[in-house]
Amino acid sequence: MIQYTFDVLTGNDIIEGIDEIARLRIDIFAEYPYLYDGSMSDEVESLSKFANIKQSFMVVMKDKGHIIGLLTGLPLAHEQPAVRRPFTNSMYPLNSTFYFSEVLMYPAYRGNWFASKLFKLAEQYVSQLCTYMYIALANVVREANHLKRPSAYRPLDGMWQHFGYKPLANHICIMDWQEHGDDHETAKPLMFWIKSLSNVCQSWSQRSTPLSSMMALG
Repeated sequence: MIQYTFDVLTGNDIIEGIDEIARLRIDIFAEYPYLYDGSMSDEVESLSKFANIKQSFMVVMKDKGHIIGLLTGLPLAHEQPAVRRPFTNSMYPLNSTFYFSEVLMYPAYRGNWFASKLFKLAEQYVSQLCTYMYIALANVVREANHLKRPSAYRPLDGMWQHFGYKPLANHICIMDWQEHGDDHETAKPLMFWIKSLSNVCQSWSQRSTPLSSMMALG
């Protein structure tokens, strides 16, 4: 009996699962390092763009029919201004860069081969568009001694590097959101990582070991 399934969703298929996807985002982004205090209405509105923007997609992982993991992507040129701004005068052209907005998974499923499958399907999707030269992603930057940092927390840097992404220390965007326990939004920096599409096929064909020791996807 098949327990885990992976699907690439576009258009109306995203709308059909949007409530379950929104709940996943709220649950995972509530964790450190994001600590995001989200609402279903805001999440549904935010996620709707993936159904309406050409070439946008989601890779969803399901366990017995329930969504437990997610990778979302869209052309970087269609992201909000704060995300686009670091690439305005960058060596990575805005119109030639695809953006993976989030990679999320419930804790019980982390540290397994599932992350590799999400990335492989997502990168293959972008590669087949034959339009983009690069894939970018970003993660929030927190100080090492942050008061809410769990003792067992490990940054995702090792996972990004494992999948062939390189840090762009000079590409920083600032985004505002409200954390749990706060009564207003505050600004947070996010740092970008980049991967050349020309390396996608080679990197997956040469990878012989699974990602089995990384915490992550949150």
